[in-house]
Amino acid sequence: MTLSFNRLRPGRFTLGLAGCFLLLPALCWADTAGKVDITNAWLRSPPHGHSTTLGFMTVQADQDMKLIGIRTAQAKSVSMLLMTRNDSVVRMDPVDAVALPAGSPVTFKMGPGSHFMQLKQIGGHLHGGDTVPMIAIVENARTGAKQSVRFTANVVEKQGHHSSTEEHGEH
Repeated sequence: MTLSFNRLRPGRFTLGLAGCFLLLPALCWADTAGKVDITNAWLRSPPHGHSTTLGFMTVQADQDMKLIGIRTAQAKSVSMLLMTRNDSVVRMDPVDAVALPAGSPVTFKMGPGSHFMQLKQIGGHLHGGDTVPMIAIVENARTGAKQSVRFTANVVEKQGHHSSTEEHGEH
């Protein structure tokens, strides 16, 4: 049996093959890195002598994603917590991830059903007006691709027990 390539039309074959190679990278990497916006990020200035504080922000992704971690050189660890209330019992439990539904802002604030950050073992004291560089680690819910999102949190002096910005998630 002899194969003959004389019957193939070189123009169509070459164009089709070239098109496949040009399209392949777009298919492999399309939609793996979504756009994530972090706004209104702020941290409470911890009371003098304390090395733990709370943080708040709004996160919005253009694709279904998960926030799986937060890091900063300013603290040894950053945890994400979920506040729940059952009658008069308020709980603040750590979570491994926070869902970021496509196009829906998720606001970290104080209040039942809301998430917030807890920074532990802060290196040095944070004063009102300081800024803290931070990194959010997000994961694409469909592909599992991870990406880092840099943002800056403003340090705000504590205003009483609960400030109005904590209740409404704005700053």
